[in-house]
Amino acid sequence: MKQRVLFFLKYYLFWVLFFMLQKLVFMLWQYRLLGEVSWHDWFLVMWHGLPLDFSVAAYITALPALLLIMSVWLPERVFHLIVDIYTAVVMAVGLMAMLADNGTFPAWGFRLDKTVFMYLSSPKEVLACAPWWQWVAAVVAFAVLMAVLWLAYRRLMRNRLGKITGCKRQCVAAFVMFLLTALLFLPIRGSVSVSTMNTGRVYYSSNQMLNLAAVNPVFNVVESLSEQNFDTRRYTYMSSVEAHDIVKTLTASCGQQDVEPLLLSPAPDIILIIWESMSANAWEALPCMHQVAEEGLWFTNAYSSSFRTDRGVVALLSAFPGQPSSSLMTAPAKTASLPFLSRDLQRNGYRLHWYYGGDEDFTNMRSYLLNGGFDNRVCDKSFPLGTRLSKWGVPDDILLDYCAQNICSRRSADCPQADVILTLSSHEPFEINTAKRFDSKYLNAMAYTDSCVGDFIDSLRLSAYWNNCLVVITGDHGYPYPESVRNYDPRRYHVPVLLTGGALARHGKVETLCSQTDIVPTLLAAMGLDHSAYLFGKDIFACRNEQWAFYSFNDGWGLLTDDGATVYDKRQEKLIIQTDTASVRERQGKALVQCIYEEIDLLQ
Repeated sequence: MKQRVLFFLKYYLFWVLFFMLQKLVFMLWQYRLLGEVSWHDWFLVMWHGLPLDFSVAAYITALPALLLIMSVWLPERVFHLIVDIYTAVVMAVGLMAMLADNGTFPAWGFRLDKTVFMYLSSPKEVLACAPWWQWVAAVVAFAVLMAVLWLAYRRLMRNRLGKITGCKRQCVAAFVMFLLTALLFLPIRGSVSVSTMNTGRVYYSSNQMLNLAAVNPVFNVVESLSEQNFDTRRYTYMSSVEAHDIVKTLTASCGQQDVEPLLLSPAPDIILIIWESMSANAWEALPCMHQVAEEGLWFTNAYSSSFRTDRGVVALLSAFPGQPSSSLMTAPAKTASLPFLSRDLQRNGYRLHWYYGGDEDFTNMRSYLLNGGFDNRVCDKSFPLGTRLSKWGVPDDILLDYCAQNICSRRSADCPQADVILTLSSHEPFEINTAKRFDSKYLNAMAYTDSCVGDFIDSLRLSAYWNNCLVVITGDHGYPYPESVRNYDPRRYHVPVLLTGGALARHGKVETLCSQTDIVPTLLAAMGLDHSAYLFGKDIFACRNEQWAFYSFNDGWGLLTDDGATVYDKRQEKLIIQTDTASVRERQGKALVQCIYEEIDLLQ
């Protein structure tokens, strides 16, 4: 049994070292593209890339591990024959991935993914993309590396398993190997929390090249194959020119501007609170927000862009709408090309901070934040283990208390600050440890977060920080409450947007129809900054012929205008809500969703 355990450990270690070697080769091959990096950066790339290496090594080890369980009864030569053939095939695939990844990276600018399969269907064009001597060099390099790795593998795995006799000893050995095999689940999944392994897990630096160097190319290919569909053709309804003309008409100003200023200061400290599942339908459970609305500026007719946090965060920070069949946040190579409110603020002297009580690796969030310039981030691991009291992480009272202390202590900072806070306690399953005020678990969770945000606002008011700060509060997405509200219903996406703070010049209600994607352009316009990079957002206070809000749900979308609503189900290829006979709104919605996917296709 000892020899089988040793074989298992050495086999797993062999693949971990193989993928570490891949990173070393990548950094040597792309040395000129890396720029000026220290030896410490080389070490950090290897270190931060280990989670993906551990995961892929565990996947590869799974089959030999199962065979080790059976080896108690199998002839040893049969076991070694199967494992050797399997290893040779995997080794060859891994080497081809490494060579292809390094060969394509300088031209593509991203790590190997499913894009490569698009080109394999045209082998003539593939062969034409490089001179013949490079293909010969690649074949020679493959043969040499394959031989070296195979010899190393054979030398490492040369121990014999030995025969186990006796039914009892065989069962014990098989059970031990079964437990070891089951343990592979941990590196495969990457954690025991709600998040699973993804490429964003290895992002750690504001230097995008170092993040890319830490990615495991094999994992990246497999993950890209399982990603939701970014296929533009599925949502093509008209010519690209016509679609973009329609969108430009929707976002264009009619030339007039509301002259009443939004801000007392052109560069206030900004706090954006992204409230988990905050719906306008839960307004009855938000007494603290009632007070904020009375004292500040309340947008009563605002809508979220989609139905999940990963979509909502991108809509709020990049003014990019959610998609019906994909999540842009899951594609780090694409989010790197998005515009960001945070980057625009950073370029104007702001220091950025991100706070979240949960796992920042969920849905590749960390890579998105790093692409957005958030080097200063607080997540669940920033808090003591005893404070992570819920399934999702640190409750909102602990998180917001920490935020209040941290933010107020920076009032004397020599540059403006931008803080983004993402709450989590009002996330399903809505488990909170406070007194229940409503029959609905959702409303109780909303009331709890309301009290936490209210205490946070009170702490700011009592500090000198309040005088020059702007606080923006809105939901990451709405919630289907009450239960009669369907996922496609516009009421599902109705969210409050509240502004408060000493830097706010306007007060009262704004009944203009608007969307999450309009918040960034509105803030930048109020600060006198350019917002033309945000193609799907608009300044709420700029006069326009028609106000509108667009949202997406699973394989469908909705468009709201001042005169009605149109909701389209892609699976059925039909309208499921049409409040009037305005066919122009259907055309506008189709143009919007087509342009969204066309823009995603252009992101690299």
